[in-house]
Amino acid sequence: MIKRIPFIILLYIHTGLHIFLSAQITPHEAAVQMQKGINMGNTLEPPNIGDWNNPDAQEYYFNMYANAGFDCVRIPVRWDKHTETSSPYRINYTFLQHVEEVIDWGLERDLFVVVNSHHDNWIKENYSNPDYRDRFDSIWSQISVKFKDKSEKLIFEILNEPKGLTKSQNDEMHQRVLSIIRKTNPTRIVIFQGHEWGGPDELVTAAIPDDDYVMGSFHAYTTYHFAQLGEGLWGRPNEISAMRDMFISVKNWSDENNIPVFFGEFGAVHHCDYNSRMTNYMHNVLFAQQYGFAYCAWDNGTNGEYEILERDTKRWNEVKDILLHSTAQSPSNPKIKLHQDTIIHLSWTNTMADYDSIFIQRKESNTNFVRIAALKGDTTYFYDANRFPNKYYYYRIIAYYNSGEQYFSHPVRIFLPIYVPKVREYFLGEPINIPGTVEAEDFDMGGEGFTYHDSNPDNIPGYYRPDEGVDIYDRSGDGYHIGNAVAGEWYEYTVDVEQEGEYNIDVFLASLYGGGTFILKIGEDVSDTLTAPQTFSWMNTKSVSTVMYLAAGEQILRFTVLEDPLFNFDKILFSPVTLTPGIQKSDEKLLNVYQSRNRELVCNIHQDLAVNRIQVYSIGGSLIYANQNPENHFTIPASGIPAGTYIIRALTSEQVLTSKIILK
Repeated sequence: MIKRIPFIILLYIHTGLHIFLSAQITPHEAAVQMQKGINMGNTLEPPNIGDWNNPDAQEYYFNMYANAGFDCVRIPVRWDKHTETSSPYRINYTFLQHVEEVIDWGLERDLFVVVNSHHDNWIKENYSNPDYRDRFDSIWSQISVKFKDKSEKLIFEILNEPKGLTKSQNDEMHQRVLSIIRKTNPTRIVIFQGHEWGGPDELVTAAIPDDDYVMGSFHAYTTYHFAQLGEGLWGRPNEISAMRDMFISVKNWSDENNIPVFFGEFGAVHHCDYNSRMTNYMHNVLFAQQYGFAYCAWDNGTNGEYEILERDTKRWNEVKDILLHSTAQSPSNPKIKLHQDTIIHLSWTNTMADYDSIFIQRKESNTNFVRIAALKGDTTYFYDANRFPNKYYYYRIIAYYNSGEQYFSHPVRIFLPIYVPKVREYFLGEPINIPGTVEAEDFDMGGEGFTYHDSNPDNIPGYYRPDEGVDIYDRSGDGYHIGNAVAGEWYEYTVDVEQEGEYNIDVFLASLYGGGTFILKIGEDVSDTLTAPQTFSWMNTKSVSTVMYLAAGEQILRFTVLEDPLFNFDKILFSPVTLTPGIQKSDEKLLNVYQSRNRELVCNIHQDLAVNRIQVYSIGGSLIYANQNPENHFTIPASGIPAGTYIIRALTSEQVLTSKIILK
């Protein structure tokens, strides 16, 4: 694309002729200067001002935007109810003057201001009607004339989220309206979006207007079910990777076409899981910074689901500091948990090795963050004791340099419950029998950190056992399953094993992606690491099978999640390994095993017995050695077998001999 020569402005003053060179700001320069932005949502875009959760715009909003450190304010405007419906489609003069007043509040504070057409669904739903197109064109003609002499920091955005227009209609509309704007604003920066909801996939396929002063824009609420519906958790590696890929695709398009990018809307509703929500905002900001996009978080004001500025009380919430003070230099991956039931343990990763100090800030609900500790710059953990129970506590880590620079982690939250001595109780009134079925939702009673661990204190769906912190979902009338299980979480069940021996174990799971891992511990026996299958559904289950050798009697079964991706846990089915007909298990000491000095397993079988097969199992149930028709006295080389506990089985035609040994 051929770039125009920057304007040369000739400035005449009464003392003579002087030449003053002033280069018109380019879209690329603007994208750098307007990097940190916020929307003034639900204000000028309701059908009528004041119809939604906010009053009319107030000048002090812009004092707060500027004083906080924002570079840009996006002002969504709905023109429909303030514009005549017949030619010449005049915009109400008072309304247009008021929009100008609000724009000037931003420009007077040296902010970039983006003004658009927002929620004007009438044009999206009736675009094929030429009268509607004429009306829309007239609106932009009047906006252009009214604001043609405003600062170059005023940016026009033609149409927000053109859902309803086809791709070809959206491409044609942007080029046509842009030509109208150019009649009076030849070098004003104009933002265009792709069709549908203006997402990243639509931007990279949109026709780029033939113009030197345009900027591409996309919106992303990642992912829809989390960010807009508040369902589940967010922040697993695959979710972060998918978000990164989204930004990379737009970055590649931007570089290829030499078009800067305005990330015009993102956010997550307040009723999302808190820690996931903060993680989501943080990664949106970090990726936008990494790939060079100006970003503008959606804020819909007082009591809005995306509220960032509490406009009525003139207070910011914690999202503001993520938008303004988080960078790739910030401490990352903050984690929080209870230690010994009453002490809060905070940990994090330092992304830089030269921090001068680490500050810890804490707040409670409806209070501001205050510093509670100053630590050495290489510190990566902090314990907070003597907190009052039955409260939420919020923490964040700030990396500080003596020059005054500081970089914020995103905040994390934890609930400190009232401590009472914990007592384990059977959820079903008695231990669960093995062989039999262990339903995931029937973990023992006793509470967080004692009979289960869940990273979030709320039972998000609340369908079953709502007072427990485990997320239990209804299986559409076919029982329940545990969902949202993330790495480090676990659940315990008291089981009663009827008879010592080998058991087939089938764990039933559902996973959209597959690949998550877990282990089972039953008494002192631990399974191998097991992997969740991909079922392409959160409801349809498949089983993962293993074999374990179990001691008889009452003991604790613990199911522990090791790694994501997410899977749902339905049940575990235990059945005894079936012996060949006629074979009986022997309790007599007819098989003796010991370890020799040179680390061989020495096996002695009663001389009257003919052994058909010898097997060695790990304590987790994996077969690691087998041999046919051994002698009654023989050795098993153990040089390649790691230290641990093993089960040796000798099978005759009539019985099974077993022995357990600890290999050193």
